[in-house]
Amino acid sequence: MLTFFSGGTGTPMLLTGMQHIVPRDQICVVANTAEDVWISGAYLSPDVDSVTYALAGIVDEDHWYGIKNDTFFTHDAMASLGYKELLKMGDTDRATKLYRTMRLQKGDALSVITAKICKRLGVLEHVFPMTDDPVKTIIRTEKGDMDFHDFWVRDGGKHVVNSVNYTGSGHARAPPGLEDIIGATDAIVIGPSNPVTSISPILSVKKLRALCEEKRTIAISPMVGHGAFSGPAPALMKGLGYEATAVGVAEMYSSFLDDIVIDSLDAHMAPTIKKMGISVHVTDINMKNLNKRIALGEYILKLLVI
Repeated sequence: MLTFFSGGTGTPMLLTGMQHIVPRDQICVVANTAEDVWISGAYLSPDVDSVTYALAGIVDEDHWYGIKNDTFFTHDAMASLGYKELLKMGDTDRATKLYRTMRLQKGDALSVITAKICKRLGVLEHVFPMTDDPVKTIIRTEKGDMDFHDFWVRDGGKHVVNSVNYTGSGHARAPPGLEDIIGATDAIVIGPSNPVTSISPILSVKKLRALCEEKRTIAISPMVGHGAFSGPAPALMKGLGYEATAVGVAEMYSSFLDDIVIDSLDAHMAPTIKKMGISVHVTDINMKNLNKRIALGEYILKLLVI
């Protein structure tokens, strides 16, 4: 069993490779929920959905968000009425979100709803939200406090980042059943997602961070050189005082990390990371197609020797 900590984009990409080389029921995924948001009366859990759609083989691979070949009649009709949605929802994707909303309003836990959606979509992997409790990423900028979507989607990440907080995390608990699965897992893989707004919220749930300290934990760098494959990770890392490189990623996770996989172009950073007591492995981490995702997955399996 392998457990992956996931945000959107990078880790779902990796998962589509892993499911070709690991029995699907031997994969557990813990998805970030600190970017969850209400829009147009619907409860959006973007990273949970990206993971679920990727594993179901229906994700829009142009964006790694939403469903491929979806239509946007509702979104466009609302825009014609003068209402602009912050996040664009396709019609079929909106149905998933409305189903989740109705179940939440009836009192069901997010983890229970997620499991039901996965079953309906034929997802054989174990997919969990990081918690059923409300946690929200708040980015403190020179213009005041913002949630992730206002910072990145509305304002394009142009603000100076002073600090990032995960409100509610102090009381957040792992969903029922997740601790047992991670307890039986061979290793925890921190996927190549944004370390500040995708992975750190998961680690802010005390029990999940503690499990990283107990289990062998390996991270895949989301950075190459001084940039990320996607998203605002560099600006956020710099705002928190970390170098926006694989070195900075390793430093963020250094208190519990055993291994890190970095790109071949960053091989010169390996000695600096090794001084932190972390084993460094160098390979091509670009996942631009399925063959490369499978190759990276196979490389990770060889490291773990499971």
